[in-house]
Amino acid sequence: MNTSNAKPSTILGGLYLLMMLSFLAGFFLLSEWEGNILRLSTFTSLQLKEGIMESEEDRFVDDSSLRGSLPLAWLMSFPNSGTSYTITMVKKVTGRNTASNYGSESRGDDGMSASVLAHNGTAAEGPPFWINPTSLTLSRPSKGFILTKTHCGSRCNNCSVSKYVEIHALFLQHCLEGRYNIIDHNGQLTEKLGSYEKALVKRAVHLIRDPFDNVVSRFHLHYKNLVKKNKTDHIAAYPRTREGFRRFCYDMGKLYYSEEEHSKIYTDVFDTVKNVPCHADFYRYIQWHNLAFTTTLDMRVPSMIVHYENYTDNFNRTKDTLLAFLGQEGVYNAPEFVTGKTYRDYYTADEINAVSVLFSKLALEETWLNTKHYFV
Repeated sequence: MNTSNAKPSTILGGLYLLMMLSFLAGFFLLSEWEGNILRLSTFTSLQLKEGIMESEEDRFVDDSSLRGSLPLAWLMSFPNSGTSYTITMVKKVTGRNTASNYGSESRGDDGMSASVLAHNGTAAEGPPFWINPTSLTLSRPSKGFILTKTHCGSRCNNCSVSKYVEIHALFLQHCLEGRYNIIDHNGQLTEKLGSYEKALVKRAVHLIRDPFDNVVSRFHLHYKNLVKKNKTDHIAAYPRTREGFRRFCYDMGKLYYSEEEHSKIYTDVFDTVKNVPCHADFYRYIQWHNLAFTTTLDMRVPSMIVHYENYTDNFNRTKDTLLAFLGQEGVYNAPEFVTGKTYRDYYTADEINAVSVLFSKLALEETWLNTKHYFV
């Protein structure tokens, strides 16, 4: 099977029209800022203009919109693409803290989330938040960019079509927001949704993982949550095995079959993928990366693409280039990266071929260029 010559066709339905126009506009602007997209892959070249770090960092720090904080570098990922390891590795190697849009990953001395935007004794709440703000071994970055985790939108798991179809504007909004807890005027713990200005974001690290491994890993996360909640019946029905995964996907497929069959977003592709386990997650994967590329192009922020397999194939180069992109220095040894988390054997050859057709029809050019090697 070889689909390397396939090209993305016209995006189906009116949903993607605006996305395509935005993407093409950004694509034609690439000649003006060549080198701002940094691709790190065994399949693409590694390019970085000399001096780009210093010149952009100086300009960004003077930006009044930063309100005294260092600029942010988004860590953009479809869930289970290597986010946790990347965050941990950067913290361990630099001895500097990182941030997250999500308050559940931040607990200060008072038990509340510690906002990155609180500085010099001033009070602030809302995302982004320091991860592990009370750590005695991590200091806050004094230069460069603060690596900030965001999963953006279009990423729900086991949900209906109406829950995961998104346009670019809504996706961007989700990239900038996160939930956190506050103490309200009645002294009660209350969850709140907050956001920040996109002007704070000056770079983006875009993680990409083999879609088959990514989809199965999302099932593993679902299983882990079942264990945490002690859902014994569901654990027995969907064990953490190939068979448990396929049974889970089959049941989810039945649940949403009618809605998908009649949805315009699956026009011309539903019959191709309807029997592929967890086929909706592949649609979400494609849409997520389409929107991520569209977002960074529209914002005109330098973007570094990191494929998950680079941690196995070329670890030191990946680490060093990422640190340079963030303007951070490596001081300590990196934590071990555990290899071998591949699950392509969960799918048959025919199912893999069906997914490749889905990608060739729905993926925008930049998404296809960065994923087509998974189908060769």
